[in-house]
Amino acid sequence: MDSRLPAIVSRLFHVNAGDLTPESGPTTIAAWDSAGHMNLILALEQEFGIQFGDDEVGELISIGAIHAALARHSVTS
Repeated sequence: MDSRLPAIVSRLFHVNAGDLTPESGPTTIAAWDSAGHMNLILALEQEFGIQFGDDEVGELISIGAIHAALARHSVTS
């Protein structure tokens, strides 16, 4: 995983990118609430030039899940 995904999460939720793990998500990042989740989705779509399906958005609840979704979209995160 390159630095773009952790950098986006770090910027949006004001956490140290180096502290993020595949398990990091709303249960471990206090600022990752529903509004933050939508901002994250929009930032990811813009950064990677993709669009997540409605069914995917609710499943993107950890760094690992996002990384897997990006891989399915054939982008490097």
